[in-house]
Amino acid sequence: MNPEQVDVYDVHCHIHETPSAFEAIESTRKIVYCVQATKYSDWVDVVGLKDRHGDRIIPGFGVHPWFVERVVSGEIPASWTEELRQMLTRHRGILGECGLDKAARNPDTGQVYPFEPQVQILKTQLTIAYELGVPVSLHCVRAFGMLADVLRAAEKASQLPRLIMLHSYSGSPDMLQQMFLRGELGRRIYVSFSSFVNGRNRAKSVACIQQVPSDRLLVESDLHDATTAAAALDEATALVAEARDWSLVDAKTQLRANSRAFFG
Repeated sequence: MNPEQVDVYDVHCHIHETPSAFEAIESTRKIVYCVQATKYSDWVDVVGLKDRHGDRIIPGFGVHPWFVERVVSGEIPASWTEELRQMLTRHRGILGECGLDKAARNPDTGQVYPFEPQVQILKTQLTIAYELGVPVSLHCVRAFGMLADVLRAAEKASQLPRLIMLHSYSGSPDMLQQMFLRGELGRRIYVSFSSFVNGRNRAKSVACIQQVPSDRLLVESDLHDATTAAAALDEATALVAEARDWSLVDAKTQLRANSRAFFG
């Protein structure tokens, strides 16, 4: 698809999980979806969606913190890191979704997911992203201090991934400014917002959007159903326009340019 024809980029979604809605991907609106796997077993589903819909899909491959236990238990084979490298190289994908989460609970046990394995698996994935020169999409819930520590350690070792997205950023404006938007890390960070997550506290989200440089803002649906993604992207775009006092046309233009720069 000609980039000039794209209406909006959905920089983070999981629409591969709802096959009944796939027809909506070829809607009259020109939306490019970055479809991000969360677990080893759905990498192949993302590839299938890319094969069917071509340039409308930017694939993402990674292990989400909710599924790190499957690496530890051996349910995900030890070869997963090499397979991840192959997926990223063969399908020109980004690395994601990965990250840290101190809040979510395993639905089978009711226990909070163990945290230390999340940190180790995140470091592994960040190293892969750095070595392959691909962008990375990060999930973070109630673990922004540790995430910043991991990223700053990579910065100190000159091993930061090429570009980094904080997806559906839910931390405070102060944390964003103090932890992520400084130094070399700050020059590589993009921050994405969704109505699904960020619409819950509009005032805080507006304050966060105002902290981000205009050329580092992104929007996403963070949804699993392509039939609802377009409306969610419109809501996220309106949130950004409100926060920056932009027209909707100007917001769309800036967000498209930012998305192209992030995906390369």
